Amino acid sequence: MSSEPTSDGRFIAPEHPQFSGFIFKIQANMDPRHRDRIAFVRVVSGKFERDMTVLHVQSGRKVRLSSSHKLFGNERETVDEAYPGDIIGLVGHDGFGIGDTLTTDASVRFDEIPRFTPEVFEYFHNPNTAKFKQFRQGLDQLLLEGVAQAFHLKDTASRVPLLAAVGPLQFEVLQFRLETEYGAETRREPAPFTTVRWLPEGTKPEDLDALSLPTGGRFAFDLEQNAVALFPTEWSMNYFAQNNPTVALAPLAPMKRH
Repeated sequence: MSSEPTSDGRFIAPEHPQFSGFIFKIQANMDPRHRDRIAFVRVVSGKFERDMTVLHVQSGRKVRLSSSHKLFGNERETVDEAYPGDIIGLVGHDGFGIGDTLTTDASVRFDEIPRFTPEVFEYFHNPNTAKFKQFRQGLDQLLLEGVAQAFHLKDTASRVPLLAAVGPLQFEVLQFRLETEYGAETRREPAPFTTVRWLPEGTKPEDLDALSLPTGGRFAFDLEQNAVALFPTEWSMNYFAQNNPTVALAPLAPMKRH
């Protein structure tokens, strides 16, 4: 077992007396009968006990961890205790995200799990309006898993989601799972973007009105309401950067804060 780095440069060793752990994976729809969602936590330090109350650092809320399991294929076994290095699955916490910290020590916040900048973009259509509820529910759940990212284009009333991923295989997995797990038919349409950059944290819709994009560019917002700029080519991104030197562009979304 190794120590884990925190956002302030410390390392939390397994011998640290207070409980801490981080969520490294979220899996939706593991039990199709209940459409449940499991957050997998690696225990870093201290002792986990079922029904204990911990701090969810990203939201600042205290949560009770009452439904804890170990999973073996489709079988689940209730976990009453766990120790550093163990993996436990927590059911029924929709507010948890990948990379989040759970702890009884308010000074602990683990570094975020490394992410990658999206490079492919597609629109996902729902051709069967009778199945819109299944399509929307499935998409929302799978986006929480991190299968892809979603953006809402500025100045549009369209309900067709713009999705972004590192590679096209992620879209194939998303489409397959929507159809097989949720019964939602989908139609994919390539979007005319190749590059996305996040604008400074706190950028408001009215702030974007003072900025001009090159031809083919669009402003949008991610699911956390962070402003982004979408570009059809890397050249257009560089052109925008040269003409707006005071606007810092980032390849990834700002770190979540509580």
